[in-house]
Amino acid sequence: MIRRPPRSTLFPYTTLFRSGSLYGPSQVKMTESLSQHLSRRDSCPFQPHVGPAASAFLLVEATGGSGGGGYGSGGGRAGSVVSKGNGSPSKAAMGGNLAELQDLLKAGKSKEVKTFVRENDWSPTNSIRSHLWFELCRHHSTDGMSSEGFYSETVDQVFGRNQIMLAVMQSRTLGQCVKEIEERPEECAHLPSFVDQVNVLSYFLTEKGNLAARRVICVLGYTHPDITYCPGLYPLTSLFLHYMSEEDAYNSLCTLVRSRQGKFLHQTKLGYEAAWRTVYTLTKKHAKAAFAHLGKFVKTSDQVERLFESWYWWIFKYLPFTHLVRVVDCYLYEGKKVLYRVAMALVMLFAKQSAKMDSVLSQEALNFGLRQAIQKFCQDIPVTPSKLLKIAFGIRSLSQKNINNILLRIEMGLKSRTLITGPASIKRSFSSEGLPTSQSQINIHMSSHTLTVRELLTLWSWLPTRVTMYQPELVYTTEEHGCSLLTFYSRVQNYEPTLLIIKTTDDEIFGAYCSTKWSEKDTKGETGQKRTYFGTGETFLFTINPEMRKYPWVGLRHQEGSETTALKHSAELFMAADNKMLTIGGGSGQAIWIDENIRFGGTSRCDTFDNPPLSESRNFECKVVEVIGFK
Repeated sequence: MIRRPPRSTLFPYTTLFRSGSLYGPSQVKMTESLSQHLSRRDSCPFQPHVGPAASAFLLVEATGGSGGGGYGSGGGRAGSVVSKGNGSPSKAAMGGNLAELQDLLKAGKSKEVKTFVRENDWSPTNSIRSHLWFELCRHHSTDGMSSEGFYSETVDQVFGRNQIMLAVMQSRTLGQCVKEIEERPEECAHLPSFVDQVNVLSYFLTEKGNLAARRVICVLGYTHPDITYCPGLYPLTSLFLHYMSEEDAYNSLCTLVRSRQGKFLHQTKLGYEAAWRTVYTLTKKHAKAAFAHLGKFVKTSDQVERLFESWYWWIFKYLPFTHLVRVVDCYLYEGKKVLYRVAMALVMLFAKQSAKMDSVLSQEALNFGLRQAIQKFCQDIPVTPSKLLKIAFGIRSLSQKNINNILLRIEMGLKSRTLITGPASIKRSFSSEGLPTSQSQINIHMSSHTLTVRELLTLWSWLPTRVTMYQPELVYTTEEHGCSLLTFYSRVQNYEPTLLIIKTTDDEIFGAYCSTKWSEKDTKGETGQKRTYFGTGETFLFTINPEMRKYPWVGLRHQEGSETTALKHSAELFMAADNKMLTIGGGSGQAIWIDENIRFGGTSRCDTFDNPPLSESRNFECKVVEVIGFK
């Protein structure tokens, strides 16, 4: 018999379980509409035994006791399921028990384990999950869990080695640290580079829980230095800390990281790209009608392809917590193929709900974009977790072998982009589409983490002919080199010309071809003072997503004779830069400006290029900034 830890040590890192039915008297404030919503079983995915009071993550405000405990020991795995108010667990709450799962795992009955996990519809507040997740992860361990005390010792070692981390942990309040994570992720130097700084998801963790998640991630980065890009680790860490101790969360995540053939997590940029392309390919092949329906809301097929770049966040960022934990239940045994299936199911459900073009969802997609419509659909998903999983696992002819073959083929295709060499490899079909044909233009395939091959080739066709003969190189990206203008200048200043590519948090992509070295910002004019603006008329602006368009210098129209008025001085303000910001275009506004932390920027019409704002919101937040240089 597994002993249940005292209530004061259960789930110390989350507010999810603090409700009247779990922790005694509490003060709960709910809006009338929310109460009505919870009272309807068809719209509330909770099991009846939980009730509205236990739905802490849907409450406007809930108070209750918080657990204590330091890192490595804050709460154990609960040994019993959530009980009803009278103290006895309901039959629905019990579902399948832990002993049954352990017997199936020991017997190696894979199909029975899948059925067990898929069909037991445990609610998010069911504490059996704290044992379930740990057992499922331990089942995948090939070299056993880390020895007791290893995690605590490593935490001391990691934070002792980094005085900046130690200062953050000791000199700031918990609230300040959490605020730093949520509001200024790019300034959190203690988070490893494999973390997606835009999606540092904490769900319902307390301040102490957020600090625990940060510690776990830091130790993972220290003990697994080969991880280069793994945006799924932080969300999983936050989820694990809802149901298990900090040390158990670390050990469980280690088993997923070390799993054979990357069954659970893609740990490189190339692997992550291969994953979304796999979901795109699978949806196109196995959900043909739903895939074709997406094309009704976009102008080009490239926009549908780009939509799948954010497939991972449909699940981990936008699905309700009730649905997310059930998906993770299955994922922790079967692997990432579960996520592929769920993403496809979401597309199928979206297509069904937006089948009528006059529906609210269709109008949302037409007026605000397909990406936003799908995100909102996931947030307000009209089916229960069980129904979502039933649709996902009901997709036929989608075996693990089939998925692996598609994924492998895509990965090999992506890797081969750097291996194409020699004149014989140059295909003349490029020129038949108006695309470049030189050797350097084949090498551009690996020059950007942000643009697709077709987008890069289209951008290449806009460059001056002589530039296409140079060797392109990705000289700066915020994903690898950090977010600082000083770093930006140090890496790009000796390249001429350069391509500045900006991807916003709304997935808009735009930028500028900068004809002059950025080191020109330090040169002095005839008066002995530094130049404010520099550059030449070859500089131009462009947008890639949601539409591809080039905005050349207005002076070219004068040279071609299409304009008869004199060219203003404000039409010759190409590039400007200092330690506080960089600017492209001037006169009546700036076409692009970015702040010193390369986090926020703005765009407006300017006299130099006579362009519209390149971003719909005008003020934008940077997700990725890249610079491709030529020498």
